[in-house]
Amino acid sequence: MRQDDQRADATQADAANQRADANQADAVAADQSFDDTVEAVVKRLEANRANTLALCACLAICETRMPYREAEALIGQRPELNLSTQNAHALLRIMIDCGGVETEEVPEPACEPGDDKQDQPVDYTVRTTEAGRAALAQFEPTKRFGRMLQDEPAGYAQAYAIVLALCEDGATKAAIEQALEGNPALSNPKQVFPSYFISKLETVGGLTWDGSWKATEAGRQMLALVG
Repeated sequence: MRQDDQRADATQADAANQRADANQADAVAADQSFDDTVEAVVKRLEANRANTLALCACLAICETRMPYREAEALIGQRPELNLSTQNAHALLRIMIDCGGVETEEVPEPACEPGDDKQDQPVDYTVRTTEAGRAALAQFEPTKRFGRMLQDEPAGYAQAYAIVLALCEDGATKAAIEQALEGNPALSNPKQVFPSYFISKLETVGGLTWDGSWKATEAGRQMLALVG
């Protein structure tokens, strides 16, 4: 093989290696960016416990792309907002700003020559990003409940089971207090009140208030874990 041919082959090989290195660097950067965005979304979900379930509802609703106004209306109807300190507009904005939800501008319809074009507010559609989906998966209610149990005294599991079972058909706070009366979990290892278990279950999506305390579908799954 002539020297010119050898040099040409070497140059092509170097170029191929450089392209491979560049592609690998781009892939690493993309992975880091994705992980960073997931972390940013998770931080917002954890920033205020009162907003956690409502923000998760935003991500769940927006898994299907839809108009911004429609998503905002659906979020506003969710019972999770009863716990939140924010309204639907603010919650959706939080998820957009941290990368959990993406927006896409809707193009204005074309105007015929001579038509009087009127100014209209810009419309957007919204959709949960892949990073938002990954973050939401970490906040699946039964997973959160399982992590919560790991951090609490072993005797609390039975108290949660009592509350969840009682609330399958709905129960008042007074009925829950009566069901837990004398339960060791109220005094060991420290004194707590029945409202502690109600609040904890509500926070992880196991209970919801609808005129009485009712176990959610996720709450029934939690009961299967501890019942």
